[in-house]
Amino acid sequence: FLMKISTFFLVLLFFLYSGSLSAEIFYIDIDKIINKTNVGKHINKEFENSKKINNAKNLESKNELKKREESLITQKNILEVNEFNNKLKLFRKDVSDFNQLSQKSNRDLQNKLMKNKANFLKLIESILLEYVAANNITYLLQKKYIIVGHNDLNKTTDIIELVDKKINISNFNDSVSK
Repeated sequence: FLMKISTFFLVLLFFLYSGSLSAEIFYIDIDKIINKTNVGKHINKEFENSKKINNAKNLESKNELKKREESLITQKNILEVNEFNNKLKLFRKDVSDFNQLSQKSNRDLQNKLMKNKANFLKLIESILLEYVAANNITYLLQKKYIIVGHNDLNKTTDIIELVDKKINISNFNDSVSK
């Protein structure tokens, strides 16, 4: 950990002193950009809606399995041992299948969220490049890598406004479907 910190400071010092002494260095909060822009809010809302639907389906299946389990327990003393064991084996397989399917659907939802955020970041990249060029910025860093910085160096709000002007939800959806 100490090695990482010392390496970070060495790299930071290199960047500070390698360019001209009047280098323009600013920072942005990428997470805030993703969560506060219209497209970012849309991505998060779409994920939450899909998650609710997925959870409702899982709850329905879980309740169905619970009923089957209760029914099987009531039949334990009535059924022959072999028949009960066969039903129990089938029930356990169904529970295992449900768990695997549930995990897969949750993984798929997470993957879709990550893919959508990655596509959004690709679209933002060109906007950031234009912003840096237009404002003669030498370095634009991520806020999470800044230990201390004046708030007036934070350009997150500017970027959020710019992204909202240049990228709308339909543009984003078109880029994702390609």
